Amino acid sequence: MSRLASLTYDAAAERLSGHIPGVGMNGCIDVKAYSGGSRGHSKVKPETAKILRHFEAQSFNSRYANTRTIGEGTDKDPYKQRGGTLPAGHYSCKYHANHPIFHECIRLTRHADTHIRYLTMSGAKLDNRGDDFFIHGSGSKGSDGCLVILDSTARHSLNLAVRDFSKHGSVVLLVTNVSYLLPAELEGALA
Repeated sequence: MSRLASLTYDAAAERLSGHIPGVGMNGCIDVKAYSGGSRGHSKVKPETAKILRHFEAQSFNSRYANTRTIGEGTDKDPYKQRGGTLPAGHYSCKYHANHPIFHECIRLTRHADTHIRYLTMSGAKLDNRGDDFFIHGSGSKGSDGCLVILDSTARHSLNLAVRDFSKHGSVVLLVTNVSYLLPAELEGALA
């Protein structure tokens, strides 16, 4: 029988907590983590912050899990909107030693309860997000749904604990206290 370790991300409180044998002295983690709207970004020049839309970290749209990223942040396709928080529900955690963008990180694979299906007359749905979420460190862009942990020591300890525990069991993340735009609001608010 496989062992299970659990983490919880409270989106409203911006806290990642839980217990994985191997983290710190007692296996517990309780750390500030950011999700959505470029939150968790590193300090950059003001002109770069404007291009990366760091100002959206304070917007309401950045707090909704169904706010999608519009644009790729390139010269050809600049950002028009940054993505919101990680959708609510359960995720499996998998350690990656050297991701091409995030380097050492944890990939979050969505379970069925993270997908909200509520079709409207016009075809809009609450779940318009992809499946490429991670737990990673700070960078110039910040978060479009991933969890960003600024404390590099805590993040590294978490990475190693997920790596080591996954040899004998599974680590599951539960995301709670997430907001969504409702269908009527969604039709006019998000492109």
